[in-house]
Amino acid sequence: MNKSFLSRVILSSLAFSTLAILPNQAVIAQKNPQKPASFWSNISQLLFSNKPPVKPRKGGSRPIDSICIISPDAPSETRIIWSDRPLFAWQGKARKIQLTDLNNNTVIFSENVENTQQYTYTGEPLQPGQTYKLDIFIGDGPAVLVEFQIMESEERDRITAALKTLENKLQAKKSHHEAIAFAKANYFTKLGLWSDVLQQAYSVQKPSPELDRMLKEIPKQLCTQPKSDRL
Repeated sequence: MNKSFLSRVILSSLAFSTLAILPNQAVIAQKNPQKPASFWSNISQLLFSNKPPVKPRKGGSRPIDSICIISPDAPSETRIIWSDRPLFAWQGKARKIQLTDLNNNTVIFSENVENTQQYTYTGEPLQPGQTYKLDIFIGDGPAVLVEFQIMESEERDRITAALKTLENKLQAKKSHHEAIAFAKANYFTKLGLWSDVLQQAYSVQKPSPELDRMLKEIPKQLCTQPKSDRL
């Protein structure tokens, strides 16, 4: 694990243990426990900036160039993900997704996805420290693929405890589900865990108008970035 990344996790977790993170958002949620507040503008600005932190993987030749994998994305280094049941999201029409454990080059999961452009993995929890390959298939033809790694156990456990503390505090204040999802997304943003940020955003079943607009813009904005920014 990259030492600078580990340092950011440790520092952020220590700060979070005192709930120094997100004080303003927590107050808003407390005042309006049954109605999600307008939270997502800062995350939207980062996502749709001139140099977006999410780097989708797009096919380079037809017909696979019609698919753009948004989560997990493909930065210059393998994307590290906290969730052991991550979100898979893409733009374009796909037939099937397939997950391979690269430790033994074994396919561990496959699912038909003809009627969706996102899927939260439902198989056995993925293993900390392990690298996986996601393939998205187009019809009977080739696939677009991206590799990602589940975070090492020590860092993952530290973040899990911090998230639980945050969730318990906001639930005690009867905060709306979207407020809790935003608080987690904002925490992941501070750690640069963008696949986990997106998973929290997509997890809201009845999003507010602001979140709904952001979710609709994600594939439009990220998958039309210049190729030099994407790969």
